Amino acid sequence: MTRSSEANRRYWALLHALAGKLRPKGQEYSVETWHLYCKSRFLGADDQTLPSGRVITIPHSTAQLDSTGFGDYMTKVEAFANERGVFLEDMEGAA
Repeated sequence: MTRSSEANRRYWALLHALAGKLRPKGQEYSVETWHLYCKSRFLGADDQTLPSGRVITIPHSTAQLDSTGFGDYMTKVEAFANERGVFLEDMEGAA
C-alpha cells in the first residue's frame, strides 16, 4: 500500500520546518535540498555515470516506498530534525 496524502503532507511540512529553522554553518537550504539530503542520508544513493563520463549521485526515491517503508523513513527524518531542535509542531498553523 502506498503512503497516504496525509503522510506526504506531514513529510513536506517537516522539510519546510527544517528549511525554515536549520542553518548549517550559517547556510540556508531550500526545502528541495533538504528532501535530497534526507533521501540520500536515510535511503541511500547510487552513482550514475553520464555519457559525458561525469558521475552524479542519485538518491533513492521515496516514491517507491510502501506505507510501512515511508513510515520508517519519516521516523528517521523526524528524529534527525528533533535532535536539531526542529519539530513538526513548529509548522502547525503556518500552512
